[in-house]
Amino acid sequence: MEEVLKYVSQITLSGAAFSFVIGLIKWIDERSREREEKQYQSFHKMVCLASGTDESGRTIKMAQQVAAIYQLQRYKQYSFASIPVIQLLLYELSEAQDARLGHLKKAMDETLAKLS
Repeated sequence: MEEVLKYVSQITLSGAAFSFVIGLIKWIDERSREREEKQYQSFHKMVCLASGTDESGRTIKMAQQVAAIYQLQRYKQYSFASIPVIQLLLYELSEAQDARLGHLKKAMDETLAKLS
């Protein structure tokens, strides 16, 4: 009987340790997914700003747009999406005649070079 009780306590302890490890793995996975989701939301916001509007569709100042374009360099894992967007913005700028657009073009060129 003592032998059985000895093994029962070890099995109980092993079960608790196993449950703890599984819970820890689930927690780490959940935190990783939350972090990825927040990073994607931040990237999406930068794309909106880089296009010249905020998330509600209002036009932003050019300085904010330039800053957002440079911020896109932080999101290399999303370069598959940001490179075509920047290229489209450059194409749209090619026909514009505002002297300030040189700053936007420079930011886009540098960001494309960094992401490529």
